[in-house]
Amino acid sequence: MFGNLMLGAEIIFQGPVLLLLLLGTFLGLIFGAIPGLTATLALILLLPVTFGMEPAVGMAVLGALYIGGVSGGKIPAILLNMPGTPSSIATTFDGYPLCQQGYPGKALTYAIASSFTGGLISLMALIILAPFLSIVTLRFQSYEYFLLGVFGLTVVSSTTGKSVIYGLISATLGLMIATIGGDPLSGVTRFSFGFRALRGGVELLVAMIGLFVMTEVFAQTADVDKKYSFFSAKLDSMKLEVKVLLGQTKNAIRSSLIGLGLGMLPGAGGTIASFIAYDQAKKASKHPEKFGTGVLDGIVAAETSNNAVSGGAYIPTITLGIPGNTVTAVILAGLITHGISPGPSLFRNEVQLVYAIFIGLFVSNIFMFILQHTVMIRFFKWALRIPKTILLPLIVLMSIAGTYNIRYSVNDLWVMVVFTGLGYLLLNTGFPLTPMILGLILGPIMERSLRTAMMASGGNVMPFLTRPFSLGLVLLTVVSLALTVLFKRLEQKGKLVPPVPLSGTEESEV
Repeated sequence: MFGNLMLGAEIIFQGPVLLLLLLGTFLGLIFGAIPGLTATLALILLLPVTFGMEPAVGMAVLGALYIGGVSGGKIPAILLNMPGTPSSIATTFDGYPLCQQGYPGKALTYAIASSFTGGLISLMALIILAPFLSIVTLRFQSYEYFLLGVFGLTVVSSTTGKSVIYGLISATLGLMIATIGGDPLSGVTRFSFGFRALRGGVELLVAMIGLFVMTEVFAQTADVDKKYSFFSAKLDSMKLEVKVLLGQTKNAIRSSLIGLGLGMLPGAGGTIASFIAYDQAKKASKHPEKFGTGVLDGIVAAETSNNAVSGGAYIPTITLGIPGNTVTAVILAGLITHGISPGPSLFRNEVQLVYAIFIGLFVSNIFMFILQHTVMIRFFKWALRIPKTILLPLIVLMSIAGTYNIRYSVNDLWVMVVFTGLGYLLLNTGFPLTPMILGLILGPIMERSLRTAMMASGGNVMPFLTRPFSLGLVLLTVVSLALTVLFKRLEQKGKLVPPVPLSGTEESEV
């Protein structure tokens, strides 16, 4: 493992690459700090920029955007009582009250330290666990690849949105769209309906820009004139006290493990993790009645857990090719656009790239801590005052330019327009968007695997049920759907009250 880490370090520890990671972390913090501009939007908008980079460098930059985007949400949560991302909702419970008491610097300081701690612990777990999981998944064949895709789709479909049926319909629609264009085995064009723009299939990034970025822009126009009201107190001391940090050790470790565990479950995400960690911190406290009045325990629990999700979400993404949340779905799309096949074979074929991603995430976590402790806190007060009447048109221009630069095709612009309309329609009718994107990503892989498996077995479906790993994946899929239906019924009866994300296009994550 040490040798592989050194291989990754050779790529990352170069002047230009470190500068790119610093810039990526900075931009991620900006997107995370401005309510409505999430890490997902940052990754999709800047993914075309990485096309000119080496794949390892490009994926490391996307990781830096992710780290910054997750952490940036705490700033408006504490200063404005307005979470920058859904995963920062729980941070407002004690962060804003502490700010109102005249201690915004103290709240921000320990929130930043908690973000760093959660990210560090989860990244260490990622480096340790991912190689071991990859050893198992390397034994997968076409049967397991197909069922792995089915499992991923059902898990994400059932854990996003209000209805399991709506999630599965969205995923099925994504699979159907993925069949447009050339047949993966014969190359015959299908389902183009005579449109030249569809002969080459639907470009994944174009669909993502339409569904996530442009749809979000239209959703944000409803409150385009909204202005933020800042708490007027001056920034107090941002000094970290060792005694206070040591007193939060158990809280930080417990919250990190919660975030790591939920991050590994596709579709769970930082929002749920931060609520559960906050609840557990309250139950473990000697003074639970003080929660909600501005105690550090609540801030530490919320911020440690939602940042620990980042490393956990990478584990199924890297080892299985199943994204842990919406952001890692974009990262998965980035791997594909860079010509890299995600999933179990990644550790065998792209070892240096994988460990470069790991090292890049570590470096970005350090940059996140340094940037926020130096210049970013004061910069955010200016950045948050940028009117949406300026910000949203700039995002539209970036989306159009990014879409055209993918293949230099005007046809792609029309495809983006169609997906924008489709995304807005689905968003307003209650259908989650993430399963559709996952269907687009996994569709070609699943189709190729299914047809290869059927040719190998002579049309016999029994190997899907008799092979140990295949049978295990079938059972996991059934159990996943059964548990989801059970939880949904408990929700409807009022026995479970799930946290509700703020952003329409980010059902489960930042």
